[in-house]
Amino acid sequence: MSTPQPMLGAKQAALVLLALDEELASDIMRHLSEADLRRLAEHADKLEPIPVEAIGPAFEEFEKRMREPVMPVGAGAYIRRLTASTFGNDRAQKVFAPPKTPPQPMETIRSARAGTLAELLKDEHPQMAAVIMSQLPRELAAKVLQILAPEKQGDLLSRVANLKEIPAKMVELASEALARTLASTGTVGEGAEPKDFDGVTFAAGLLNDMMPADSDRLLGTLEQSSAKLVPKIREAMFTFEDLARLPVRGLQVLMREVATEQLLIALKTASEGLREHFLSSISSRAAAAMRDDLAAMPPTRLSDVEKGQREIVEAALRLAADGRLVLPGGGSEKMV
Repeated sequence: MSTPQPMLGAKQAALVLLALDEELASDIMRHLSEADLRRLAEHADKLEPIPVEAIGPAFEEFEKRMREPVMPVGAGAYIRRLTASTFGNDRAQKVFAPPKTPPQPMETIRSARAGTLAELLKDEHPQMAAVIMSQLPRELAAKVLQILAPEKQGDLLSRVANLKEIPAKMVELASEALARTLASTGTVGEGAEPKDFDGVTFAAGLLNDMMPADSDRLLGTLEQSSAKLVPKIREAMFTFEDLARLPVRGLQVLMREVATEQLLIALKTASEGLREHFLSSISSRAAAAMRDDLAAMPPTRLSDVEKGQREIVEAALRLAADGRLVLPGGGSEKMV
């Protein structure tokens, strides 16, 4: 069989191929390139009803079968099935597989080992390193921070905590350079607008993922260089829901410092578990009265609820600072 003439149009070629006997169509496809096969399948999927005149006099037999407009059903699947029967399933899957897109720089960085990242970040500009850290999963960022030299940990944590927004261009430049370095080592397992970033909360999360001794040491280092930042981080490290981990005696100490009305407002959006923990620390009669008060409360502004929760957390922090309350520690250390 002679080599077919070049296609005059992928749409027309797909229509003609669909009109042929499968065995003949398969024979023709043996002479087509992979690029042509992909184009055929794509255009076959898009075919609309075709008038008879579009087929041309060269296909008299086809013309008899196409006296009415025809809408090929599953045309793309037919082309793919022909390709599989002609070249085999492996090659067909390769031909029609979606093109592989290279991983984005940050994906490469996030798949790197903590030790490798720490080794590379120690030589980065500190502010650039802080931006990279802010884009890592918190657990990975905590591991990287712990691996870095102690004298670098405090400065890097301070820079992360002070971040208010992340310049997208800085992330792009930093991540591309670091990703290229990572790729060269072989150790890897957008928009133009800045993105808002809560550096204090992220830094608090890093410290919560560390052992208590390590987080206390870092907070002590920060107090020497960024004294105003430490209270904000401590507050972010301990949230209202964390009060569920206070023992009943500790909760009773805290409730003596908090007005009942303030507690009711704070419990408005609390989890059921936290509510019950508070109620379990008072008498059954007082708990029943508080449940009734909670059920009868009118709609409350979320900002008022959050303010009430924040004030109770601040009261807990003050009691802890005075030695009257022991707050549950963060980190992964087990309690015994």
